[in-house]
Amino acid sequence: MKALSSLLVLAFALATGVASADDEALSPQQQQGKRAYNHICVYCHSPGVWGTNRLSKRMDKEKAVLENRTDLSAALVQTVVRTGIGSMPPLRKSELSDADLAAVAAYLARSR
Repeated sequence: MKALSSLLVLAFALATGVASADDEALSPQQQQGKRAYNHICVYCHSPGVWGTNRLSKRMDKEKAVLENRTDLSAALVQTVVRTGIGSMPPLRKSELSDADLAAVAAYLARSR
């Protein structure tokens, strides 16, 4: 029962965007990017889901999880999101605003 309640608390925290200790190291733009990533991108690009599984066929499995990458530039992220690549469709500004895209790009391109 404790495990279930802990899992529910974690799920609620993730769903509501409650900040973690790691979030304090992020700039405000990167924090906005993490929220946007968790709202839009995570459904295809978290561990064990479709987009990540597709990427893992072309590259190292660790690099397939976008949040683990250290080689992404903001410009690359923005280009791929707007134009699409492989099986990823392009996202329109009505799906992800320019400001949110810039924030996601800053979040994924952050130094580690």
